[in-house]
Amino acid sequence: MTKRFFAPLLALLLLLLCLPVTANDEEPTTIYVEAIERYKGAALQEWLDCELTDNAGKGAEWYAYALIKRYPTLDYTRYEAALREKLATGSVSSPVSRMNCALVLACLGSSPELVRETLDGGIGQLGIMSWIYGLHLLNAGYEATEYKASDAVGQLLSLKKDDGGWAVSGQYGDVDVTAMALQALAPNRDLPGVSDAVANALTFLASRQLESGGFKSYGVENAESSAQVLIALSCLGADATDAGFAGGYERLLAGLAQFATESGGFSHEIGGEVNELATAQAFLALSSVLAARAKQSSVYLPDVPPGSFIPTVSGGRFPFLVLYIAIPILAAATVVPFILKRKRERTAEAPK
Repeated sequence: MTKRFFAPLLALLLLLLCLPVTANDEEPTTIYVEAIERYKGAALQEWLDCELTDNAGKGAEWYAYALIKRYPTLDYTRYEAALREKLATGSVSSPVSRMNCALVLACLGSSPELVRETLDGGIGQLGIMSWIYGLHLLNAGYEATEYKASDAVGQLLSLKKDDGGWAVSGQYGDVDVTAMALQALAPNRDLPGVSDAVANALTFLASRQLESGGFKSYGVENAESSAQVLIALSCLGADATDAGFAGGYERLLAGLAQFATESGGFSHEIGGEVNELATAQAFLALSSVLAARAKQSSVYLPDVPPGSFIPTVSGGRFPFLVLYIAIPILAAATVVPFILKRKRERTAEAPK
């Protein structure tokens, strides 16, 4: 009962916070992003080196996209090595999941040959999602043997439903898949047919917006759907009000805020327990909004060239190992001579 009361209260609070802020007030989107970071309970580098590295290739990528855009100076060595190993050894089997991992490597500027190999082996291999992630990699500046960006765009446009949306299957559009298709199409609006398709898809999404500001997928209002719509609008650099969304970004953010929990994480459904996927996608969505406001590129577009990633020799933890070894040695080097000196002095002072 408490949770059901708390979620709407959070949404109301966000609506109030979204009013013009003073110099002493923190922007509400930033508040929620930082709440998720605090929920993780560790310094950013520790979170990256431990939890995200341990989960490389298993869902950490949603967080990684956001961190790379927000904190490009973090040491990504350990995470990058773990992700690269997962791809190289075939630990990630799905073509879509492999391309998702490869896209994170692309955002880091890492392993261009592995990224190209993954793109070649995955694009178009598993339905619409493999075209979406394949197009993301093409947008990032990588080349596939058989396809150009215009080819992938043509494939996506051919899969559009009559209602203006996209879906994995069936004859009607789905909110999440439509938003994800828009994220990939965003850099290609100069190609024939894309601008009209984007406009129709935004109309479709706006028509699916609920009174709360959120969205349903498969009949359930959930955090991930709100997150994907926010990411899509951020990638497009679109004005939410002009795109037809009631209440603009304020209402859309309130729709996502319904799923914020007291801990700082996000639940999948209103009033539910913290859900890792919902939290990760909310983190990426909020980071995307902040990136768009700062006039940064899409969270899926690299800010560095291929092959530019240079691993830190320390691997992220070597300095701590050095400290753990060096401090005792230095202490011994300081204390032992003092003890020996005192022993000699006492021996010399002892009665004969």
